[in-house]
Amino acid sequence: MIQIKDITEKFYTSISNGEIEVIDSLLSNEFELIVPMENGVLSGHYKGKKRFMEDVLPLVFSCVNPEEIVFCKDFKIINSFNDTVIAMTQNDGIALSGKPYNQVYLHIITIEEGKIIRLIEAFDSSLANDSLWGDSKRLIPDKNFSLKNFS
Repeated sequence: MIQIKDITEKFYTSISNGEIEVIDSLLSNEFELIVPMENGVLSGHYKGKKRFMEDVLPLVFSCVNPEEIVFCKDFKIINSFNDTVIAMTQNDGIALSGKPYNQVYLHIITIEEGKIIRLIEAFDSSLANDSLWGDSKRLIPDKNFSLKNFS
C-alpha cells in the first residue's frame, strides 16, 4: 500500500520537475484547491482536477520562466496522520516580472484511495501579488472561501 508521505513526495517532485502527466495521475477527479483568502489573483475554492490542470496550473506557470525558478524545489513534511499531510515547500527565483519570488507555502493535503483529493494552500499573498502575478487577472473561484462554508 502506498503511504500518504510517498504520494506527497511524488507530488512535490513532479511539480519541481514540471511533470504534468505525473501531477495529473496523482489527483482525484474530485480534487479541490482551497486558497483561504478573500482577495488575490488566486483565492477561494477551485473544484475539480480539470479546473486545476486547465486553469490554475497554467496561470501559475505562465508567470515564471522555468529556467529562473522551480516551484516546490525544497519541501518538508511536517506531520502526517490518517489521510492528511501537513507540509511546507519553498522556491527561490525570479518571476517574469523580474522581481524575486522567494515564496514559502504551507500545505494541508488530504489523500483518499491513493489520490490527492484536497490541497489547502497558504502563502505570502503580498509577495505573490507584487512579484508573481503582475498584470494577471483574478482567476474567479468556483466558490469564495469562508470558514462557514468549509467542510
